[in-house]
Amino acid sequence: MSARSRQTGSDSPGAVLSARRAGILLFSGESDLGSHWARLVAAEKDIDGAAIEWIRPGVTNEDWLLLSPSQVLPTLADREVVLYPARLVAEYLDERYPHPPLLPVEPAGRARVRMALHQLESVLYPLAEQGLSTDNARSAQRSRKLLREQLLGLARVFPTRGFFMGSDLSCVDCAWAPLLWRLPSLGIPLDSVESMGPYAEKLFSRGAFQRSLSSVERSLAA
Repeated sequence: MSARSRQTGSDSPGAVLSARRAGILLFSGESDLGSHWARLVAAEKDIDGAAIEWIRPGVTNEDWLLLSPSQVLPTLADREVVLYPARLVAEYLDERYPHPPLLPVEPAGRARVRMALHQLESVLYPLAEQGLSTDNARSAQRSRKLLREQLLGLARVFPTRGFFMGSDLSCVDCAWAPLLWRLPSLGIPLDSVESMGPYAEKLFSRGAFQRSLSSVERSLAA
């Protein structure tokens, strides 16, 4: 992925439209789980001309507000297309840039992927985000405990070989990787769940994953 960061809050909407004509433009948070997922999919696709616009807390970005009035991250702009949230961005990128494929061709396989993604989006991601929040220490602690219990219940699903849905990397692996990367910061060691640690290390060792990390996310490994 050829990503370039821009200073937030300085480009005009006209500049955004120009960037959209030149290639995809992804508005991304530096620590947002969904943003990391979308950046990882884009990195796996190694998209020429892809650009990242970082959205930082407390900094107004008028281009992003223009394209995403509800302020959803990530937001993708590609010519006439503007869409969010992360799963729609991931599926759009897979259809727009079909190689390497991250979704199965057959309907049954795609349905299984979407079921797995639904659990991540609706249960695990919210618990992780709440666990990382500094707004309410008691609520964050409770979310971390629930997340750990959820992961223990999923111990059998982590693959000992290959990837989550079989022998090939899929959108599900791209969604798991950002969550697994944050677990040590949530006080959940990767080896606390059987097979989770080796699976996580396999994902972290990929070049695309390393390229997808923001500076904030990279610091989580320290």
